[in-house]
Amino acid sequence: MVKKVVEEKKLFPLGKILPAMITLASIVAGLTAILLASRGAFEKAVIAVMLAAVFDGFDGRVARMFKASSQFGVELDSLADSISFGVAPAFILFFFSANEIKSIGWMAAVIYAICCVLRLARFNTMTGDEKVPAYWSSFFTGIPAPGGALLSLIPLSLFLATGEEIFKTPLIAILFLLIVGFLMISRIPTLSLKKIKLTRGEIAPVMILFIIALVLLYFHFWYAISVISILYLFTVPLTVIKFVKARKDYSV
Repeated sequence: MVKKVVEEKKLFPLGKILPAMITLASIVAGLTAILLASRGAFEKAVIAVMLAAVFDGFDGRVARMFKASSQFGVELDSLADSISFGVAPAFILFFFSANEIKSIGWMAAVIYAICCVLRLARFNTMTGDEKVPAYWSSFFTGIPAPGGALLSLIPLSLFLATGEEIFKTPLIAILFLLIVGFLMISRIPTLSLKKIKLTRGEIAPVMILFIIALVLLYFHFWYAISVISILYLFTVPLTVIKFVKARKDYSV
């Protein structure tokens, strides 16, 4: 009597691959943003980058929720960020106005994209670094990739909000690409929203401001995005001041 040995197929719960699917959606959004920008659909291109940022904000949380975190997921996430927040904004600003200065505009776009990739590579190597002082845990080192994308697109957001041709000046786009690229690879401490703690009295005002922001986003989307981006830019010097104080308190 011959017994048939049936090999059991290894089954994977959907929750285990869901984080990777969300990360792949971020890549699709980033690549779509490039396509839209090449066709002159800049509003849709910026929204596609924002959509990629939403996906980027969820994949890690979903991975932790389903206990599906892995080194594969970390590397895939970095690849997605380099496309959606490095390559895509570079192409968007290049097609928007930087290409009018030809080689200089392209050079600025390349430098920005490379800075984003270098920033992500450094972030991966710093993960789990026990030598980092405790006070550093409340800050990012340099502008994070999604924040860099938001800041680099300020000229385009202002143009979409106001229609003023000055924001389409190629030099402005190039300067934003270079400055934001530098901020991403710098060791300047920047704001980490995850580490912000509120007192009981601050909760209500923050919730009211959040509601106001939602209303403004609904009725005046591009103005709201521009203001949010500029306010985020102004947090950089304020965060440096806070960091210096935290380092001083730590060393005492």
